[in-house]
Amino acid sequence: MRHLKILTGLLIASLFSITQVHGQDFVYTPKNPAFGGSYVNYQWMLSSANAQNTLKDQSQQRSFGRDYGYDPFANFEQDIQRRFFSELSSQIVNSYFGDEMTQEGLEDGSYEFGNYKIDVNRGQQGVNIRIQDFQKGSETTITLPYY
Repeated sequence: MRHLKILTGLLIASLFSITQVHGQDFVYTPKNPAFGGSYVNYQWMLSSANAQNTLKDQSQQRSFGRDYGYDPFANFEQDIQRRFFSELSSQIVNSYFGDEMTQEGLEDGSYEFGNYKIDVNRGQQGVNIRIQDFQKGSETTITLPYY
C-alpha cells in the first residue's frame, strides 16, 4: 500500500514535468522620454510634475511690474542704505589702510540711520565698530586693529 502511494506520487510528478509550461515574456518599456520612453509622454509627465510641485521659485515671485508688488520706495530706501554703508566702508578703508594712514577717519560716537545703529569706539586692541539692525534683530561687531 505504501508503495502504491509512492508510485502514484511519482506518476503525478512526472505528468507535471512532461506538460509544457507556457509563460509570457515581460518587456520593460520606460515611460519617461529621458530614459528611452516615448516622446509622446513628455507633456503629460511635465504637467503632472508641475501639478505636484509645492515649492515656488523665489526668483519668479519677484517681478518688476506695477501689479506684482514692486515697491519703488522700498527699493529707494535699500539703495540709500547700500550707498551709506558703501561710503562708510570707503572712509574706514581709506583712513586705516589708505595712503594717509591716519587713525582719525571715523569719530567716536553713535550714528543712527534708518533701522541701523552704528557705534564707533576706540579700544585697546583697535577701533570697534558695532552695527545693530533693529528690523532683523541682528548685530555685527568689527574690530580694526592698530598697526
